[in-house]
Formats: sequence, C-alpha cells, structure tokens
Amino acid sequence: GPGSFYGHDVNAVEMDRSFDNIQELVYVESCLSNTSTRYYGELTQSMLSLSNAPGSDNGTGLMQTIAAFKIRELYEKKAAANKLAIQVASGVTS
Repeated sequence: GPGSFYGHDVNAVEMDRSFDNIQELVYVESCLSNTSTRYYGELTQSMLSLSNAPGSDNGTGLMQTIAAFKIRELYEKKAAANKLAIQVASGVTS
C-alpha cells in the first residue's frame, strides 16, 4: 500500500505466501517500476527459469531477482564508464 520512505511517496508490495501459479507474477511485475529490467516480462521470465530453486515462488526469490537486475545495471554503468575513461586516456573517442 501507499506510504513514505525517506520523504518519497512509495507503494509497498507485501507477500506473505508463495505464488500458486508463478506465471501470475507478471501481474505483480506490471505494478512495479524501476526494477532495472530490459523489457517487460523479464522479471517473470527470470523467475520462471529458476522455478525449481528455493525461494523462487515467493518474495525471497522476487527480491533476489530484482537485486540481481540492479547489480547488473550497476555493473553495466561501471563498465561503460571504465571503457570511456580508457578511450579518453588513449585519445580514442567515438
């Protein structure tokens, strides 16, 4: 439900059980924003690909998957910045 976090308006998602049908996660995904997915459905697809892993059918797996997307986003930003720094240092820009 709606709330406030560090002075920003937020909507919290609470999960107290596992998904009966993990494919229905797409409905939860449609309510989320800023998850660092590359396309709509990537979160659900990732959860489905690991459907036999512990926590994959509940909030634990959901948070781990979102964290993985955030880590990927951070890595890609750092890698791009490093590549640019190397190009600038060598005098090569494109």
